[in-house]
Parts: sequence; C-alpha cells; structure tokens
Amino acid sequence: MASFSVLFLLSVATAAAAEKSPHEIYDALNALRPDAAAVYQLKPENQIELRRSDFKLSLEEGRLAFFAPYEGRITGVVFSGRGHVLAAPRDPVEKQQLGRFLGAPMLDQDILSAYIRFTDDTYTELVHQLQSANLLPEINSEFTAPWDAAVASYNPPHSLRVLFSHMASNPPPYFFAAIGGGESGSFQFLYDQDRAEPFLLGQGRKNGTRGFFDVWACYAPAGFTPPAPAFRALRYSIDTTIHADNSLEASSSVRLRSEAGGVRYLAFQLARSLVADAAEDQAGQALAFFQNEGMTEQESAAHGNDIVYVVLPASVANGQEFTVRLRYHGNVIANAGNGVLFVGAHESWYPHLGEAASFADYDLSMRWPRKLHLVATGTKLDEKEEGEQRVAHWRTEKPVSVMGFNLGDYATASLSSDTYAIDIYANRQLEQSVSNRLADAPALMPPGMEPGIPGARGRLEAPGPSLPPPSPAVAMKQLGKEIELSVRFYESFSGPFPFHTLSVSQIPGTTAQAWPGLLYLPTFSYLPAETQHRAGLSVVAQEHFSELAPFHEVAHQWWGNLVGWSSYRDQWIDESIANYLAMLFANTQKNPEHTLRVWLERSRHRLITKPGDAEDRPADVGALVLGSRLDSSRSPEGYEQVIYNKGAWVIHMLREMLRQPGSKTPDAHFESLLHTLVSKYAYRALSTNDLQHEVEAVMAPSMDLEGSHSMDWFFEQWVRGTGIPHYRVEFTTAKSEKGFTVRGKLFQTGVPRSFIARVPLYFNNAGHHIFLGIVTTSGPETVFHFNAETAPHKLLVDPQLTLLCTSD
Repeated sequence: MASFSVLFLLSVATAAAAEKSPHEIYDALNALRPDAAAVYQLKPENQIELRRSDFKLSLEEGRLAFFAPYEGRITGVVFSGRGHVLAAPRDPVEKQQLGRFLGAPMLDQDILSAYIRFTDDTYTELVHQLQSANLLPEINSEFTAPWDAAVASYNPPHSLRVLFSHMASNPPPYFFAAIGGGESGSFQFLYDQDRAEPFLLGQGRKNGTRGFFDVWACYAPAGFTPPAPAFRALRYSIDTTIHADNSLEASSSVRLRSEAGGVRYLAFQLARSLVADAAEDQAGQALAFFQNEGMTEQESAAHGNDIVYVVLPASVANGQEFTVRLRYHGNVIANAGNGVLFVGAHESWYPHLGEAASFADYDLSMRWPRKLHLVATGTKLDEKEEGEQRVAHWRTEKPVSVMGFNLGDYATASLSSDTYAIDIYANRQLEQSVSNRLADAPALMPPGMEPGIPGARGRLEAPGPSLPPPSPAVAMKQLGKEIELSVRFYESFSGPFPFHTLSVSQIPGTTAQAWPGLLYLPTFSYLPAETQHRAGLSVVAQEHFSELAPFHEVAHQWWGNLVGWSSYRDQWIDESIANYLAMLFANTQKNPEHTLRVWLERSRHRLITKPGDAEDRPADVGALVLGSRLDSSRSPEGYEQVIYNKGAWVIHMLREMLRQPGSKTPDAHFESLLHTLVSKYAYRALSTNDLQHEVEAVMAPSMDLEGSHSMDWFFEQWVRGTGIPHYRVEFTTAKSEKGFTVRGKLFQTGVPRSFIARVPLYFNNAGHHIFLGIVTTSGPETVFHFNAETAPHKLLVDPQLTLLCTSD
C-alpha cells in the first residue's frame, strides 16, 4: 500500500508509567531489521507458499531472512531470489482493471524480491514449511546488510499498523508485501482485514510530474464482513482565528461515540500545511504527539491530506461518548494575487473524522481581519467587530457532512424567497493569473464587427486590452438570478431546498465545489462570454463555466450534501444526478444550441474519443463503481471523464425508461424516484445497491428484460461494466396486405456477448422520424421483423437518444 503521512497523537495512562509508550513501541518497531542469524536458503525442491485470499506468493529459490523479534514476536521477512506471484480476482470489475493495467485479467509473474510485514500467522506458516523441508537457519550478514536501507524506507507506515495491532486485544490480521523484479515492475499487495476492502493490489507510477497509485484490484472477498466504523463524530466545535498574514490558528473539540468497542485509536484528516500544537482529552490532560513519521518529501508532495491518529489510553466501551480536543496552526489560505484569497484545503482545514458522507452537528466561531468578508456553512448567529477583527458564530441546524468557509474582499448581493436566501459574493479584483491572460490578449472590437465567435466577435491585431480589467462583481447579480432559477427548477425533482441560506462565493482557478449551503465557483463563472474568450477559453469551456458548472454545484445541495454516499464506489450517484439535472436546467434556457440533446451528444463523444495521447477511450477506462480509482497514470482525468459523462447518461437512460409518453406528467415516475431517494436517504449514505432497489420499486414492465423483476441487467452492464454498444442494421422490405413487412438483423458489437438492451428503430419519412419498433438484443446478432405503412429506405438506431450507443 502506498506510504502515507501521519500526525501521531498519543495518550499515555499515568497508571501505566512503567509500560512503554506507544511512541517507544513505534520507534522500536520502526528500527527492526532483518536478523542475520535467521537466514534460510531455499532450493527448488523446498518451495515456500503464502496464500492470502486470491493472492498466492511462491518463494522458489534464494534466501529469506526474518526480522529481529520485538517482545518475542516476528513481524517481517525479506526475500531475494526467484519466486512467483499469482492473483486471480473473481469479480468482473476487478478482472477488467487487472486486464487494463497488465494486459490479462490475472497477475501471473516471476519475481526477484519481496519485503513482507505482517501481524497475522505468516511467521507460523513460514516456520512450519521451513521445518517440514528440514531447513535450518544460518548466519549470513552479507545477505541481510544490503536490505537495511530498503527496510528503513519501507518500515514507517507498516510499523504504525503493527503498533495498532500490538495495542489491540483482538487485532484484525494484516499482511503487506512489496514485490520487486516483476515483469510489470515493482508492485504492492495488501491484505488488511481492518479495511472495508481488505484485498489491494497496485503500483506507484508517474504521469509527467504527477504521482499516482494505480490500483490493479481492490475488493472484499466473498463472505467477508467489513468492520463497522469504530467511532462516530457527533459534534464538532471549531474555534478559529485568521491573522493578518492569512495564517490560521485554531482549536477543535470533537464529541465522539464508540460504535464498535475495543479500539484505541482515531483517524482524522488534516491538511498537511497545518501543524498540531497540542492535544488533550476532555479532562484537559495534555497528550504527546509525533508528526509525519516516516514521510519523505516526495511522499508529502504526492499525498493530499495528512492523517491524524489519536491513540487513547484504553479502549472505549461500545456506546461510550467522549471528547478529544486538538490545537493546530498553519496556512490553508493562499493569495492568488491582487488580494484574491483562496482556501485550499476545503475539507481538511480542521480535523475531520471518517468519510465525507458522515453527518454531524457543527458549531463554528471565526475571527478574521476586519476588512474582509467571511462566509461559512451553517446559520450565522451573530457578527461583530473587535478592534481590527470581525468575530462571528455559525451553527448548523441539521447534521452536515462537512464544514466549509471562504473569505475575501467581496462585493455582495442577495436574493430571497419565502423559504431561503441566496447571497452572492464576488471579488472586486481578478486574480493575477486571469489579469495576466487578459493583459496579453488582443483587444476586442465592438460586437458584430467580425462574425463567427459567439459572445466575443472581433479581434484587433495589436496587443493590449482596450478596456480596463473587468470586475467579477459586475455580473454577480445576474449569476444570482440564474442560480435562484436553478433552485426552483431542482425543487420539482428533488424537493424543497434543504438549507435556509445558499452562499455563493468566488475562488480562483477552474474548480468548482459545493459544501452544505456554500458554493465555491471559479472566477470564469462570474465573467461574461467576451471576457472568457479574451482570457483564452474555448467556446466549449465558456459554456461549461457559464451553463453547467454553477448549476451542477447547486444540485449538489441535495445530491451530496443532503443525500450522502456509502463509499468511493457509490459517489458516482450524487455526481451523476447533479450533472444530469444541470443538463436538464440548461435545456430550459431556450438556447437551441444547448439543448439536452447537445449536452448528451457531447458526453457521448467524450466517452468514445481518446483525449490527447491517452491510451484508452474513457468508455473503456473502468466502471462507474470504481469512483476515485478511475484516476490513474493511464487516465489522469479518468474520474471526471467517466463519472460526469457516462454517469449522466445512466441517469438519463433510467429517466427515459420510466417516462410515460402522452401523459400530462411524463416524468412522474422519475420525479417520484428522486423524491424517494431524498426523503429516505436524507442525512444518510446512499449505496449503489440502494439505488437499484429503489429503481426496482418503480420499474415499468418494459424494464424487466430478464423476467425476474430485477434491474440486475442494467446495473451490471452500465454501472459495474464498461463499453458502449455499437449497432449496425441489415434489413429487407416486402409489400404485404397491411403495408410493408420489414425483416432484418441488428448487429451488436463493443460489449460482451451477454449484453442486452432495448434498441428503438425508426425510419425517416418526409423529414419526420417514424417509430418502427423496439429490438431487445440477445447477443451479437438479433433477428427482427415489423410491419410498416410505408417502405423505409433506411433504418435509424435510436435517433431520440434514449440509449447510450453508437451506430452506422
């Protein structure tokens, strides 16, 4: 497993002063090296095997050495020589990923070395096999000495995991192997039953300057029951001061409840730029801590968040509540130039327990420079000035998944309805990077002088702007009106707006995000089309920032901030619904060039077109349920390309299957589905299985392609599968008593032979699409025949775009 940074906070019971502290144990485990007196020579006839789930490691010839013991226990072994690894996941999604990275749906390679760390029965297994082969240990420092440097670099994160096992009364087994000399290069295998998905196989790689950990396979074996979260955060009380230099000083008290019992450590996320100054328990007792143990500079640059481990003096009984308080300082606020500020660590500027979809209450007190405005999640209870600072207090009325804030020298505007208010915040200046782009751009001529460039028609050859740099504040009122329109539109699909206030704030860069009641929108979303064009944005990019991105984030107020997700495998649901609803909203703006059809065609084109020098089409990168794993060295933008484009199509196909054409409310079933999801899973995690269950509750008879009142076929193909079907039609027409008989074959390629779909066929008559019939595919070739009043000359496959497919 890729090494990660840690901020290791320890609590030592005073009654056990004679006992080694966790820090002392960790240092001792970290200092362990291969024991020169515990070296074994392996010969071909003495092959050693270790099996963990679907992974088999064979040590065939060479030498192995056990680590020196710690308190009588062996926790590691190294091997050099000739060996072999075999891994064959049974899950189709994982087979597809192995095939993508390795060229085959299984790992089957010779190896030359292995570093292994464990808390399970590995030592007992190896000793038993060595004794059965009548092999005795030998003293061989020439073998162990070259391993010392490698072991020193590998040990830190695994020593930490061994420490947690050492402190537990019934620790879940842990096994890690760093494998060298394989055909695919060095790779890693992890089998840790403390994880929801114990099996992990992958490799660290780079794409340009970006570092990735390519996950070849990661899953829970059949029959494995994932451990329940050990703790739940009930309430966060955050007291933060932002100084004149934008540095942050804060204290967070987290009220927790033990959900499992018997666990002694907590894991918090915290931005690496923040340094813990102190920690204490609810009685105010100071706790010792260690920061970033075993983390190299390269690892620090590649890893997004630090993880703060708090080790309790003793395990906490199931159901017991307690409080941990952390004090920290640092700087998560950057200056993008011209006084435009940016809160970089949106989700980790305070210690946050667990996944983003865990809901808790928040109480926030903030102090910041008086000249700035600050917006935050929750209801603002009060605000006042104290000298050169402003002081305000926010509190959430209902549980939320995360607390966010933003600040700047803002101009403001507000809109209100009977149930909610929308507050828009825009910087008075442009960040330096956008100012520079405009300064280097040719000046614009008056609109209409030169046709062909939407929103910015005409350019002079001479460099330099003819107009002063625009202020984002100029367009904020119009942006606010459009956001209010989108809220009203989404309420028909998702129910009442879930918060009393929606604060829309500007950030530099190109990324947009949505926190509960708080939007972060990029500067480009605040600028008119002609300014976006001058800044170098393509027409497609302009449309993204103006017509999709802001309203995608508005939809997240329901989908993501009200309805959460269970794991990385389920986050696609919220992203997909939000993106599709944004497309539907754009479709209402009466722009004939930006209808739903246009957005869907663009998404399909992106899925079937290799971006740049990419090795794969996004359609083939991986299944929706891979979530964040879609980003890899082979597809650095895979998550965005697959989730946003294919995910929106999946929601669209569900909507089309649920539609009732001819009804006064053709979308009634689709709207009912979304309303059910919002009401049933509010402040909860929604899983892919949950979604399938709710779809099956409202499915139409025509959706039951397998005759079992199940949507397995759809979710296996479109959510857990890859590929887009391609169709080709061959047909003949013969005159009959009722008009014409059309007989033919529909050929299906690009997907597995078992792929099934309802494919609508049309033909063109006097400029109109005439419906011929639906062919339910059953393999690569499906025979059909239909009757038609007129003779079709050409058959059209799904011209209404109800199915994600391509055709001749």
